Amino acid sequence: MSSTAARATAAALLGGVLALTTAAPVGAAVGVVRDPAGDGRTSFPGGDVTKIRVKHGPQALRLIVSHAEDSGLADVYRFNVDTDPGSAGPEYAIGAGIEIEQWSVVRAKGWKGMTGGALCTGDTAIDWDGEKMRLVVPRDCLGSPERVRVNLVTANDYPGTPVDHAPGKKTFGAWVTTG
Repeated sequence: MSSTAARATAAALLGGVLALTTAAPVGAAVGVVRDPAGDGRTSFPGGDVTKIRVKHGPQALRLIVSHAEDSGLADVYRFNVDTDPGSAGPEYAIGAGIEIEQWSVVRAKGWKGMTGGALCTGDTAIDWDGEKMRLVVPRDCLGSPERVRVNLVTANDYPGTPVDHAPGKKTFGAWVTTG
């Protein structure tokens, strides 16, 4: 085998290994909620969401939020999580803030509020340069649902007024079913 062929074979093998190690976990389903750039209402940049990647796996719900270029992150995030298509509004809310870099799950009272204390808490991963926020929430924090759909509201100047609704006000993205 020539050195060129050997290098091509090695590169193909390495590419295959990388694809396997970066693929979604077995059984995870992935959905994407898109939101147009520039639709956020704010007096200063921050929190204009363009995409939420929703990965619903057998162990955890992973959320990755991307923002419009040069938007920056918002002060406060409220992920409204719907697990029951028969009920109006979300069953859970996940609150996160950039100052404390943590999230907490509470039961939602529809679109209007929350009930009770935190069911679960965890750390938020923030990529300041990439303007992304990542959360990994164990499925049992949400009652281990078979499927979820997500809505996100961002705000600045806690408690602040809403900056952006992704994909829209009181609107969810598509259902994402765990594998």
